Amino acid sequence: MKKVLIITYYWPPCGGVAVQRWLKISKYLSLFEWLPTVITTENGDYPFLDDTLNNEISPDLKVIRTKTPTFKNIFKALTGKNESLPYGSLKASKEDSIIKKILFFIRSQMVIPDARVIWNKNALKAAEKAIFSGLYEAVITTGPPHSTHLVGLELKKKYKLTWIADFRDPWTNIYYYQSFKRNFLIKSIDRYLEKKVISQADSIVTVSEQIANLLAPGKALVIPNSFDPDDYINFRYEKSDKFRIKFIGSLTSSRKAEVYQTIRWLDHLASENRMCIEFSVIGNQTPFEKEIDPAHIFLKNIGFIQHKKVIEECVNCELLLLVINQTTSNEGILTYKLFEYLGSQTKIIGIGPVNGDAAKILDMANAGKMFDYHNQTDFSDFVKTIYKSWEENNLLRNKQELIQFSAPYIASLFSQALSSSVKKK
Repeated sequence: MKKVLIITYYWPPCGGVAVQRWLKISKYLSLFEWLPTVITTENGDYPFLDDTLNNEISPDLKVIRTKTPTFKNIFKALTGKNESLPYGSLKASKEDSIIKKILFFIRSQMVIPDARVIWNKNALKAAEKAIFSGLYEAVITTGPPHSTHLVGLELKKKYKLTWIADFRDPWTNIYYYQSFKRNFLIKSIDRYLEKKVISQADSIVTVSEQIANLLAPGKALVIPNSFDPDDYINFRYEKSDKFRIKFIGSLTSSRKAEVYQTIRWLDHLASENRMCIEFSVIGNQTPFEKEIDPAHIFLKNIGFIQHKKVIEECVNCELLLLVINQTTSNEGILTYKLFEYLGSQTKIIGIGPVNGDAAKILDMANAGKMFDYHNQTDFSDFVKTIYKSWEENNLLRNKQELIQFSAPYIASLFSQALSSSVKKK
């Protein structure tokens, strides 16, 4: 059995989608002759907490946890408030305190490449200790946070280990960089670090063709996200007296407008056709009902829930809403949520680029349809089709086998990438 060191900032009890890719891949990697060890944080800046995910860690997996300074603790020390800081954003809101705005300014204009870089010293120390105590043939770093790749860069330089850099999202082309102006020097250093990681890593892996072309045309290997078949074993679809459409994710500024527009479209559709529609937002942390108050559909705001409950919610509905951020270079955005949607067999209705990678997967899997941000007519017609099948007790669900997006298969692809990279040495 060959050994691989996986360095990831996000790991249970961190909740949300950030942990899922490597939580699931590590579960199955040993089936393909690679025994992983995970180096992660003990007390990181996590967007959510989900202690139940600790039960999904493979029992034969060695996990090394290290402490890290956090912006959350710095904020608490300065203000005395135990307040969460936004995840996946560089922007403060008008309602934020002066201290919080100052911290955001420091984060966006002085910290390179991201706030999680303050973990790197501890991560590197733990990685070196692991390397000295055992024979590891390869190292995998995964980002965001992309600062984690700098640990891989240092390990590569010092120990000549085979190194794979896994990009779950772009680096300098990530969507929230486009909505907030970083200064020229910070952006230049960011691009320099990105190019250095890409040039020095033995392999670059990412989740979509479009991101591969942005990062390293001709070099980056595409290994998409996945769903774990085990997650769905205990859940079966049950019909309700309402036609349930669910959006799973937070209403961040990058997608709020599209979700609100969808609610308005559905409200108009229900009014025109006397349809009994219930729309749920699952995972949102703040009230939004006062901002939009539909008259003809039922609106539910469900906060963050444990992962198993998320899977149950995905299975028990008639449509799942997928929203791709309306930003430049968004054709390559493939959220982990898309794959958990696929595993549920519930039909998916998407708002986003109709020629993007997500749209291609929906078409290939016959799992649903992507519609342009302004195409209300075709969007509504698709909803009516699914609604009619539901009324007739013949609900359209996706029965196609999707082995190529299952976690065991994705783990096998990473095993091949590891073996290939080691052989090149």
